[in-house]
Amino acid sequence: MKRYRYRMILQVGFVITFCLGCASQAPQAIKKDSEKSVAKVIAVLPVDNRTADIKAPQLLRLKILDELYFKGYSKLPLELIDKKLELLYNGEKKNAVGVVSPSVVKELVGADSALYCTLTEGKRTMSLIYVPVTVAARCELRSTQTGEVVWNAQYKSTSRNFDLPGKRLEMKSYEAFETVLDEVVNKVLETLPDGPNLKG
Repeated sequence: MKRYRYRMILQVGFVITFCLGCASQAPQAIKKDSEKSVAKVIAVLPVDNRTADIKAPQLLRLKILDELYFKGYSKLPLELIDKKLELLYNGEKKNAVGVVSPSVVKELVGADSALYCTLTEGKRTMSLIYVPVTVAARCELRSTQTGEVVWNAQYKSTSRNFDLPGKRLEMKSYEAFETVLDEVVNKVLETLPDGPNLKG
């Protein structure tokens, strides 16, 4: 009886030790996977604007920069990027986008990744008591070392607003536009892995 009890204690002890051993290795494996970041320093290039709105792309770019910061990436000032691009083009085509190769971005600002975003839709359709607001954007992150796309995402959202005709409805449409833009930025960057500043 004593021998049986002794064997049972040994077996239970072995099972517990085995389980603890597995449990201690699991977080390390997860940690290693989570440490794989697609980028350390991201240069957010001027937005390729496919809409008639000239302010929306600037707002989109600022919101993307802020969201990247909250995801753990260092802020690379947009003014610095724009100044370098302006020098590159000698003041011409200041808002040109898509023509700057990732390798040139690396030379200009030293970032290891370049974020190319396109505002494909950004409209507020006014009617008597109804204003639908639609925003759509897509982004792709390219390595400045290899030029390859390491991450990409896109999202589209629409908000519908009703009110009495006049200034209130117009104000609602402006507020809705910014809210929808926030949603699009959050959803687009949702799948981007956290940056190095959030790695404890």
